[in-house]
Amino acid sequence: MTNVDRGRWYQIADLLPEAAAGDVKGCWEIGEQEAGLRQLIEGMLAFQIPVSGEDRARIAVLTEEWGERESLAPGLLRCLGDGAPAAVRLLDGDGEGAELLPGEGELAGQRLVPWIRCNRCGQYLLRAHQWEDWDDLSHLATHYLIASADLATVLRTFPDDAVGAAFAELLDHCPVVAASGAVFLHGSGSSAPQS
Repeated sequence: MTNVDRGRWYQIADLLPEAAAGDVKGCWEIGEQEAGLRQLIEGMLAFQIPVSGEDRARIAVLTEEWGERESLAPGLLRCLGDGAPAAVRLLDGDGEGAELLPGEGELAGQRLVPWIRCNRCGQYLLRAHQWEDWDDLSHLATHYLIASADLATVLRTFPDDAVGAAFAELLDHCPVVAASGAVFLHGSGSSAPQS
């Protein structure tokens, strides 16, 4: 992992009170990211920390990167929101009755799960999963996709190890923001003219 990854981890950990944040940061330092993510989400629930939509989605991406999405998503979805407008929104794509879309082309036979939505342009970040013999999705995604707001067109496909890049694409390359000449201020929920 890089210093950028460490910086993002520390930034997310700082959502918690200082002592709890220190524990989560310590998990990074000793290579126990999975335990750190669990402590982070349990801490946000215990301390009733309001979480922005972007931070919630960013944490979801971290849980996916570390193979913990399935076990930690229910707690993350229960965390309080901060009520502010956000660039993106985490969807309850794994909930009962969630719409699963059929894959086509190289993704034939897979199910596409709408996961994170851009609130500015409506585009989606989807996870592609194999449909397993036990009549459920595979634990790990095989691909990540950016899809149009109507979910009819896949705009870009990312491999199974590029969830961070796919999220960055959704967050940082919104066509609405690009067309308006505005720059989205991460975490602020607002756009400001580019200077």
